[in-house]
Amino acid sequence: MHRILGYFRNYKLRSVLSPLFKLSEAAFELTVPLVIADIIDKGIPSGDSAFIRNRFLLLLFFAVVGFISAILAQYFAATVACNISSDLRHDLFAKIQRLSVPEYEKIGSSKIVTGLTSDVNQIQSGINLFLRLLLRSPFIVLGAVIMAFTISARMALIFVAAVALLGMVVAFNMKSAIPSYKKTREGLDVLASHADNGLSGVRVIRGFNRSKDDYKEFMDESFSLYLFQKAAAKISSYLNPLTFLIINASICLLIYRGGVNVSVGNLTQGQVVALYNYMSQILVELIKLANLIITVSRAVACAGRAEYILELPEDDTHGTDCFADDSAPHSVEFKNVSFRYEGSTEDMISDVSFRVEPGQTIGVIGMTGSGKSTLAALASGMYKATSGSVLIDGKPVEDYSSQTLSKGIGLCIQKASMYTGSILYNISLWRENVDKESLDEACRVSLADDVIASKKEGMYYNIGANGAGLSGGQKQRLGIARTIAGNPGLLIFDDSTSALDAVTERKFLNNLKTIKNKPTVILISQKIRSVKNCDRIMLLEDGKVSAFAAHNELCKTSEVYKELIRLQDEGEDNNE
Repeated sequence: MHRILGYFRNYKLRSVLSPLFKLSEAAFELTVPLVIADIIDKGIPSGDSAFIRNRFLLLLFFAVVGFISAILAQYFAATVACNISSDLRHDLFAKIQRLSVPEYEKIGSSKIVTGLTSDVNQIQSGINLFLRLLLRSPFIVLGAVIMAFTISARMALIFVAAVALLGMVVAFNMKSAIPSYKKTREGLDVLASHADNGLSGVRVIRGFNRSKDDYKEFMDESFSLYLFQKAAAKISSYLNPLTFLIINASICLLIYRGGVNVSVGNLTQGQVVALYNYMSQILVELIKLANLIITVSRAVACAGRAEYILELPEDDTHGTDCFADDSAPHSVEFKNVSFRYEGSTEDMISDVSFRVEPGQTIGVIGMTGSGKSTLAALASGMYKATSGSVLIDGKPVEDYSSQTLSKGIGLCIQKASMYTGSILYNISLWRENVDKESLDEACRVSLADDVIASKKEGMYYNIGANGAGLSGGQKQRLGIARTIAGNPGLLIFDDSTSALDAVTERKFLNNLKTIKNKPTVILISQKIRSVKNCDRIMLLEDGKVSAFAAHNELCKTSEVYKELIRLQDEGEDNNE
């Protein structure tokens, strides 16, 4: 919690003023029963209307000042809570942007979304109530006990016993509630993850008629969350009834003992009324305190989750070196590179070594699961090799800054992500190194200019969420244009033409050769036709390089390559 509490440093004054105004309000409230006791014991028996009027004006003054204090306390508490939640949300989002890809994948998008939204909202509510009631409720409870002692020490022992019992109830509730609320947040993560999968894969689910199964799994997860929430609510549900039971029993005892003391002359009627008012104040404040505990318990559980994300190690795999020229063609070299995903027992690629000269175009082909996408991620610096070295222009990729890599290397994945906004934004992403000339060049090479020409608004056509309004091939062409824009010296296409028809793909591959800065190109594909004109072709099998040569040479020397050609030729014949 120390990191979350550190956010209060920027709002020290307001964090102090809010409880202080609440204390001033509470001080006036504690004085009211004594004024009423004076009216009952002195003003009414003597019929002194002036005395009663003065006491009434005093109560009115207390009411006005207390109201102003309450408004100011609420204002400062709400301001601090809103500002801290805004700062926290900002820092969480910034932290997520600085995480390495493996760390991001380990957390999962559902936990991140829940953390940025629901968790921060719970923390905001907790801070608001914390500042308003943290000092007020204990102050009134303790003050009421002290004021009771000033009236009657024996009667005050009833207050002491009631507060002690309630303290034990509250402590037990807090000890049990926080772990329970933590489980509910974890259950919410699971439910959000399932909902995200169901929404992103809705076409697949409907295509295979699995809607009922997906609905059943969602309902099972929802029921599990319901059980967690029910268990947490069950713990909290005991708090208010027990509070009422203890306080009401104490009031009954107080009235009984007060009546006895009045009859024997030890107490006045006004003093008994004052004691009753103090006990009622304790009841009201402890109910508020109970709600505070429930809200703060949720906030503490959420703060722990937020702090977990804030304390994750940031991406420190990159150094500070820069390319001599971002747009100049770069060399790529793998030296005995192996890589294993976290949690896996086997290497995805093993002892891979090869070199690509500046300006060369190489193809990478292999069966599904052979390690092609992993190789692309390693070459772009997205992942760090488990062993061995990945060199760009003769230097380890880890030595370059992330900003340098983003300018000098373009990585285009198979499923191009589209964002809500214009085509212009989706291609440029407002990068400083993307000018109009490079934007036009990228659209020409990728054939995205055809997509733009088909839209009435052109570059300013607004794309919906997840690329709504575009076909799969159109999204891939925009993704390719995004990669080429800015003229990086190394282009990596990871099966980026899978949704393009043969004619469009051929035009794009021919256009690649006309790029002005002549970049180095790594073209990963499942199709022989996509890579056969590359300078060399790498054949991956089970994470290892089984062959690396030109198309004609592979046709003579690699049986696996020849088998792939035969199978793909048969597939094309069958399609015809």
